[in-house]
Amino acid sequence: MTDERAIWLAALLHDIGKFWENIPPADVPSELRAAQKYQHEAYGAWFVRKYLADWTDDPQAVEQIIVKHHQPSLPDEVLVQIADWLASYERVQAGQEEAGGRGKRETLLRSILSRVQGADAKLYHPLQALKTDRETLFPLPEDRAPLPDYARVWNQFLRELQKVTTPQRRTLQALLFKYFWAAPSDRSYEDIPDISLYHHLVAAAAIAVCLSRTGLTENDLMTLSDALKTFWNRQPQTPAQQAILNQPVALLVKGDISGTQDFLYLLTSRGAARGLRGRSFYLQLLTEVVSEWMLRRLQLPLTNRLYAGGGHFYLLVPYRECEQVDALRAQIAQKLWQAHRGDLSLNIGAVPVAPIDFVSSQMGGEGFTQKWKAVSEDVADRKQRRWIDLGAEQMAQHLFTPYDEGTTAEEMCQVCHGEWKAGEDTTDEGVRKCRRCASFERLGMELRHCEYLVRFYLAEQELPHPRPTWQEVLRTFGVEVHPLSRRKDGGLQLPSVPVNAQEVLIERVGDTDFLNDDTLNLADHLRLPACFDFRLLGEVTPTDEQGNVVDYDYLANASQGVPWLGVLRMDVDSLGQLFRYGLGEDTTLSRVATLSGSMRLFFEAYVPLLCREVNAGGQEKVYLLYAGGDDLFVVGSWSVLPVLAQRIRDEFREYAGGDHVTVSAGIAIEHEKYPPLPPCRRRQARPRRQSERAGQAHRQRQGDAEKRHLLPGRAAGLGAVRRGRLLEERAAGDAAGGQRREEGVPRSADPADGDFAAVSVEPSGAAGSPAPGRDYEATVPLTGAA
Repeated sequence: MTDERAIWLAALLHDIGKFWENIPPADVPSELRAAQKYQHEAYGAWFVRKYLADWTDDPQAVEQIIVKHHQPSLPDEVLVQIADWLASYERVQAGQEEAGGRGKRETLLRSILSRVQGADAKLYHPLQALKTDRETLFPLPEDRAPLPDYARVWNQFLRELQKVTTPQRRTLQALLFKYFWAAPSDRSYEDIPDISLYHHLVAAAAIAVCLSRTGLTENDLMTLSDALKTFWNRQPQTPAQQAILNQPVALLVKGDISGTQDFLYLLTSRGAARGLRGRSFYLQLLTEVVSEWMLRRLQLPLTNRLYAGGGHFYLLVPYRECEQVDALRAQIAQKLWQAHRGDLSLNIGAVPVAPIDFVSSQMGGEGFTQKWKAVSEDVADRKQRRWIDLGAEQMAQHLFTPYDEGTTAEEMCQVCHGEWKAGEDTTDEGVRKCRRCASFERLGMELRHCEYLVRFYLAEQELPHPRPTWQEVLRTFGVEVHPLSRRKDGGLQLPSVPVNAQEVLIERVGDTDFLNDDTLNLADHLRLPACFDFRLLGEVTPTDEQGNVVDYDYLANASQGVPWLGVLRMDVDSLGQLFRYGLGEDTTLSRVATLSGSMRLFFEAYVPLLCREVNAGGQEKVYLLYAGGDDLFVVGSWSVLPVLAQRIRDEFREYAGGDHVTVSAGIAIEHEKYPPLPPCRRRQARPRRQSERAGQAHRQRQGDAEKRHLLPGRAAGLGAVRRGRLLEERAAGDAAGGQRREEGVPRSADPADGDFAAVSVEPSGAAGSPAPGRDYEATVPLTGAA
């Protein structure tokens, strides 16, 4: 059988000819045309020969598999055909209510969010390269979307591809994402075009790698091929065909980091903003680095990572790697225990996947819904037995053996309350900070003007210190990360290359133009095998007039009315239910990946633009600490947060195409004298709970509104009015409010409006308050209004 890398490349590019055939090349060799069944096969094979001959050790095998994937004769060709079938059995036939494609050159990609049940509008993505602006990201009604310009996008793709001098699989995948994220994989009149060409290619490649390691013989492959044909034609199957359809070929692996809430919000006052941003980004990096480490140890390409973000990841792993996954699980537990002493853990669940699971239930298969549910249940079960992967002996040693740490106040870090030692750790403006907390603050600072993220891949290293920095933790997984920004003279800061570095990944931050001159010059300077990618970093950092990163008291004083600080949390309502049931019987691997990717584009690419608009043209007022996956976290001047929340909600409604998928918000407001943290830990938890309650209330109100025939705009309008009342009350009634605070009397700003904005001001009265009875918390759940 052909080398696995060649099979992977053939599967990844097997349908790229579908894009090129819209601007057909005239120089396709006659032997390829003679071998083809459909035109796109010859174009795909010609693309490999003409542009990617140096990207594989066996280009002829790749060409042969691509040109024969619709009429295979050799085992490799049959394998890729099966992978293509399993990735495309998800196609959904059009009907009276759902339109199909409009042919090869005019079909647009249907927005997956507008395919979720209950959508008001059918929206489509114009065909164009990915950029981080509203015009590119937001889908449009079909009659407003421009006709696809295949020639323009294809020529842009080729120009960038020809800049790459070091063939790397990750670079190729990044280019495919940039240019084919909005290209439909199926353009027939019979099917709904809601899967992008990029997601179809990646799914086929991931499945092909799993099949190639399953150890299927030539007879097994033919039996599986025949079984899928009979299944497709609804014909009787033999026992052997039924058995192989249900034989596991892959594992769906889910990793979920626990302890993030406590980890993020155990901070004190000075430098809290920088430290929190650094911790938040570290969690994001840790999720990516651990999932990539598993792929490297399993020798799998990035196509087999289905998702990574928000503290969890999904991988598609060959089934024969079950034992290896168990071994990696134990190693990860060891590394994280040594690094965080129980503050963070990673729970990894896995469930087997058979060929029948890739077929949607609408087409008679099992559908991927049950697999998403099963792996989540496995992770939930493992959370009840946290650290069991350490083994009984080490659990007894680590969890049930007392040890000395910071026995006096002077031996404790004033940020995380962990151990602090003079001579090893530091003091910053009178505040004791351990090595780890100080490193998180530096990371938060370095992200302020970050243009590139450079990752060196090297041999795994042991932790050098009991309180390791974030860089030292990542080195235990064989990665050294450097955020890069510009020097004062305009040049790019250059990192020192680690002595044992073997390879480097250069990621352009916040910009999809990731193969520009600066990037290529940086790669030349580093003198290592380089791969290139881009990342959409949800980050907005406010600065003062001198360009210094501001702290929370600055943001509080920038508020309109009383100088209080606000915390905003927003997330998508009922995300688990949405993934499991939102697409009905059409839930499949690619469709779920497309759905999660669509939400990531909104939160990671578009939400930062909205936050920058708030900061533009005057005193900067908001700090976007995190935006990714399906949620966001903003700290800022309290008076601007309701407006920002409402704007985000309105934009998400337009992005999704209605109120069938919603986001809810929770806002907490603190007095400026209130120590930002550790009370922020409690404060953060509060808006998250408020957000969850807001989501439940909003869904309830949606049902009520439908009964009363109320329009969503009415709710939004009342929300704006409500905030105006709050502003007036805060500005004009500060003296009276102060008197009430002196009395420690809770008050309701307007109980009658509790339907849309249940505003209350209560004495905090919590331990840690500098003056119990004199400081108050105000909560503004933006139920319905935002």
